[in-house]
Amino acid sequence: MKIAGLDLSISSSGVIVEDLDENLNVEDVKCFGFTTKKKLESDNIIYYNTKNFNSEYERYMFCIKHILDWIKDCEYVSVEDYGFASTGMVFNLAEFEGFIKISLYNSGKKLRFYAINSIKKFFTGNGLSDKISMYQEFTKRDCKKPDISYLPECENGHGVQTTSDIIDAFAICEFLRKELRIKNGIELLKDQNKKIIECFNTITKSMPEGLLTKNFISK
Repeated sequence: MKIAGLDLSISSSGVIVEDLDENLNVEDVKCFGFTTKKKLESDNIIYYNTKNFNSEYERYMFCIKHILDWIKDCEYVSVEDYGFASTGMVFNLAEFEGFIKISLYNSGKKLRFYAINSIKKFFTGNGLSDKISMYQEFTKRDCKKPDISYLPECENGHGVQTTSDIIDAFAICEFLRKELRIKNGIELLKDQNKKIIECFNTITKSMPEGLLTKNFISK
C-alpha cells in the first residue's frame, strides 16, 4: 500500500509518499517539494521562477500537475485542513487546494483532512508548536524518514521554505499511518500516549465525531 501526506501552499507545497508493508510498517519513504532557489533543485525538489508564468493560474497548474503525478499510486491521501483563521491570500489557497482535493476525490483516493493543531499535537505533543519545534522533532525521530540534510535548517519559528513543508507533510503522513494502524487493529488506541489519544478523540462543531469513527472521504 502507498499513502501520502500533503502540506499544500500556493508557493511551496510539501509531499510525502510512504510505501507500507502488510502490517503498515514503512518500507520506503520519499519526499517531494518545490523551491525558488536554483541551488536546491534535485530530482524530487522542483525549481521554478515565478517570472516564467503568465499568470498565477499557470503557476498553480504547474505545481498541481507535479503533485498529482507524485501521488498517483497512493490509495490514501491526507491533507492539512483549511486554517479558517488564516490571513493573506486565503482565497487563492482555497482555489489551489480545492482543485487538488476534487481531483483526488475524482481519481478514487480515500481522503482524510486533519486540523493543523491536531497535526502539531500528534507530532510534537503540543498543538501550538512552531516550525522550530516541528524541525527538532523530525530530526530526533528514529524511524524511516526522508533525507533532507541537503536542505536549509529551520532556525526560526516561521520555518523555511521546502524544509518545513516536507516536515509538515511527513507529520501529516505519519498521522494517517497511525490512524490506519489503529483502525486495522495493529495498534490499540489505549496504548498510545495521552496527546495522541486526544487527537483521535477530539470532537468539535465542524467534526462532531472522532477520527476513528469517521469514514474517509471517497467516491
